Amino acid sequence: MKSRRTLALLPLLLLIAAVTFCISGDDDLWLDLAPIPYEMKVPADIAQRLEVENQSADMDDQFLQQAYTDGAISIIRVSYQPAVGEKTWFMAAYYFNEADLDKTIIPDEVPPYGFKLITNKGMALSVSGPQDSIYEPTSQDGKNIYKLHDILYNADSYRAKP
Repeated sequence: MKSRRTLALLPLLLLIAAVTFCISGDDDLWLDLAPIPYEMKVPADIAQRLEVENQSADMDDQFLQQAYTDGAISIIRVSYQPAVGEKTWFMAAYYFNEADLDKTIIPDEVPPYGFKLITNKGMALSVSGPQDSIYEPTSQDGKNIYKLHDILYNADSYRAKP
């Protein structure tokens, strides 16, 4: 009889544990920036709206070709899919040998390949993104872009892939 009560309580205890985990669980996911060897921490509810696209050296784009000529090893673009409408570019990330990236930075000018956020063992991660959102600030898409913008230039939002 006692084991039946225990079995009857087990689903209830599992449900309570599951609800507790969801409430206290991490609300962020790590977005893989492959082929760049880093990940970016983004809110889980926004992650599904993001798409990482490799920008290879053989693409028909003069800016990309110049970036690879300047020493870029990998470049990605992250697009955002709004609730309604076409996906839009949100950010670009560049992976360089740090010395090559430093050669492209001219004092008092906007860096052509974004802002250097992380350096490790002679390599550098830099990112660039929009100044403002193209979405109405009070819309859900506008709120999402503002959240992402807060993350974009924060080095703590990135980690080397494990």
